Amino acid sequence: MAKPWTLPSEPSVVVTGASSGIGEATAYRFARARAKVGLIARREERLARVAERVRELGGEARVAVADVSDETGVKAAIAGIESAFSGIDVLVNNAGFGLYAPLQSVRRGDIERVFAVNAFGALSSIQAVLPGMRRRGSGLIVNVSSVVGKRALPMTGAYAASKYALQGLSDALRIELAGTGVRVSVFCPGYTATEFGESVIDYGAARSRPRGSAMPAEKVAEAIFNCARKPRREIVLTGKGRLVVLLQRFAPAVADRVIGRAIRVELPQ
Repeated sequence: MAKPWTLPSEPSVVVTGASSGIGEATAYRFARARAKVGLIARREERLARVAERVRELGGEARVAVADVSDETGVKAAIAGIESAFSGIDVLVNNAGFGLYAPLQSVRRGDIERVFAVNAFGALSSIQAVLPGMRRRGSGLIVNVSSVVGKRALPMTGAYAASKYALQGLSDALRIELAGTGVRVSVFCPGYTATEFGESVIDYGAARSRPRGSAMPAEKVAEAIFNCARKPRREIVLTGKGRLVVLLQRFAPAVADRVIGRAIRVELPQ
């Protein structure tokens, strides 16, 4: 029988996509708890700055430059962090890549890029940490998904599909790991104020946007840290997001109409 989960007083944490946004904020939140934080992302200069701030906040930092879509690279990066920290307590699978495109014209190569990061990259990271977590009989995997991983919106079909895949991986993994002491949590934030939109592939089809303010990355990071202290199966962070999820579950046709009125799209000929 697995032991009850307790976050260590100075936990060892790996955060992917740690150079900005939710990943950066999450690294700082764990640093304030005197965590040892492994930082993985592609941008070395940005990671060095984040690592310096982690140390200023009282944490220990180790930088590993890697693209999570590169299976060999990300597994080597995590192995190095695990060796340096003598184990990993928490994996925060945060690295993500966006795509706004009408499905009638989306290019296969663009979909493959999104899946390579959002689904396959997350799986590679999970596979890298699981052997050590299982040996120790303790660990937490936090997969950062999205509200659109529960209900796709217009123009996000390909991106949402990658998050649906992450949801499926998480649901299966949770059952596979029952009794091992390794927990799995899925986070579904709504629109968050980050640099995410700057790297999104956007086909430029005209669309209206639902009203509402962006959630600060620090608020998402705080929720992730609270989950690390007391894991939950799934967390949808916004009231609107929870409403959409409930409508999708119990009245999907109503969800279609509500979303269709809130987000209007002009498809190209």
